[in-house]
Amino acid sequence: MDSITQITLGAAVGEAVAGKKAGFKAAAWGAFLGTFPDLDVLANPFLDTVNQLYFHRGITHSLLFCVIASLAFGWIINRIHPKLKIGWYVWAKLAFWVFFTHIFIDLLTTYGTQILYPLTNKPFSLDSVFIIDPLFTIPVLLGLMAALILKRKSNAGYNINLAGLAIGAAYLIWGWGIKSHVNSVFDSSFTHQHGYYQEIKTTPTGPSTFLWNAYIIKNDTLYQSVYSIFDEQKTTRFRAIPMNSQLIEPYKNDRGVETLLWFSRGYYTVQKEGEKLVFYDLRFGRSDFWLTENENVPYVWRNEVLIDNQNRAYSFNLSNPSFEARSSVLNRYWKRIWGNG
Repeated sequence: MDSITQITLGAAVGEAVAGKKAGFKAAAWGAFLGTFPDLDVLANPFLDTVNQLYFHRGITHSLLFCVIASLAFGWIINRIHPKLKIGWYVWAKLAFWVFFTHIFIDLLTTYGTQILYPLTNKPFSLDSVFIIDPLFTIPVLLGLMAALILKRKSNAGYNINLAGLAIGAAYLIWGWGIKSHVNSVFDSSFTHQHGYYQEIKTTPTGPSTFLWNAYIIKNDTLYQSVYSIFDEQKTTRFRAIPMNSQLIEPYKNDRGVETLLWFSRGYYTVQKEGEKLVFYDLRFGRSDFWLTENENVPYVWRNEVLIDNQNRAYSFNLSNPSFEARSSVLNRYWKRIWGNG
């Protein structure tokens, strides 16, 4: 999730765990710890592009880190605030729940986390919430603000903060529940139109759980479709995107391409652009949210494969993800959510 959401969630969890004992310091530490796992990006200057992709949301987003770092921070914070006399265990519990909720909410995104590292570096993702979703963040933020503003002697702020967290949790459960409906719509539509398929992935489109994408693999073609839960028609249209896997066949065991295949989970297309070999991770969509028929709209996640003089794909140049924020695209997105367009 985005940093604002993680800071907000961390502060709200910190307030819920230790706000009555530590006051504002609980929320402050929760905010800091809420963004701490994402500081793994500070290692980027010391890593090449391949290792950056492996390292981000790796060990700092694992259950092992959650336990060990919680114990460490419990001891450290207790040493910093000895006058509070609430003990290292309370601080360790605060750190644990902040780290755990950070990891869990990242697990719900398409990017996913290596939650079982170092047992496996496989990224796990549940694909039920977008990386930015104000319908989750706003209730949590409002509950946190109430807890920080209202008098500590009253339980009102504490209860409102818990209510904000509960509403946020209910929204996440809603996202997972509606995903099963969305999966059934895409599955039924595809099998009626194209028969069997090998893999399917559904992800929220943009900051909501109302509009969804499907990515379906059949042979060497990826089929993409968009569906709103407010669509009256339950049959969706699919666009076919050649994966062109033959273009990377000579390099599939090389370090660069092997990493891209690991990260994309197989949802990709490869294109020759002049002399360049470019690998697109389609899970992150296009800059128009797949809402136009223009086939020249750029994909969001672009990787130029780097090939050395021995014809080995040793690495890649990763382009930063970006979305078009033009008013026309946002207007189209808003209409499409409600089943129009």
